[in-house]
Amino acid sequence: MKAFPYNPQFNQEHNGMDLRDYFAGQILSKLIELGIEHDEQIITSPTYVSKRAYIYADAMMKAREITNG
Repeated sequence: MKAFPYNPQFNQEHNGMDLRDYFAGQILSKLIELGIEHDEQIITSPTYVSKRAYIYADAMMKAREITNG
């Protein structure tokens, strides 16, 4: 599943980005913000935050399947 598979400016389809990647990107900044608020270095490490973002993205994809299924 792709996010933004259609570009209205050019009236054409394009590859877009994976919906899972889009979801992960949406939660990423909030995860970093929460880690900084709590002044916890491990929570703001790139590896930890990236893995966490995809855990949320996977949950969102699963919820999407259930809702649309």
